Amino acid sequence: MPEHVIVCFVRLDVPTAEGAIRALARELHRVGSVKDTFEAAAVARERRSPTGLPFEGGAVALPHAEPEHVVAPALAVATLARPVKFREMGSPATQLDVALVVMPALTAKEQAGAGLARVIEMLQDGPLRAALTAAESDVAMRAALAPAWTI
Repeated sequence: MPEHVIVCFVRLDVPTAEGAIRALARELHRVGSVKDTFEAAAVARERRSPTGLPFEGGAVALPHAEPEHVVAPALAVATLARPVKFREMGSPATQLDVALVVMPALTAKEQAGAGLARVIEMLQDGPLRAALTAAESDVAMRAALAPAWTI
């Protein structure tokens, strides 16, 4: 398995936040980065602990699952054909319109090494978010992410 697997979707057409989570989780499973339990775990975790993050220029969601569901570190990223509602991290009564979803798959080693914090830090980069949102292909999206996505 190659290091730093990145899977991308441009204008993924899903009706709900759960649909986005399931589509990204299935792709991470297809490429062998996560176990077959990851999808259900990511959906359940989002229900318990929302991951919508408000940013200038558009909210981002960061759904993920616990490390025991991960085989190897990876990142799945999608721009959505139309925004879907994700609840806000730390303020679950607030719903955010999200058009960019970033799903890290981190093992215990990366979690312990603040991998999730690094992904959030990466997303605070306005030009990177803009490049991801504007990407017209998975190749362009991958090119924007490659320098930033390290564990």
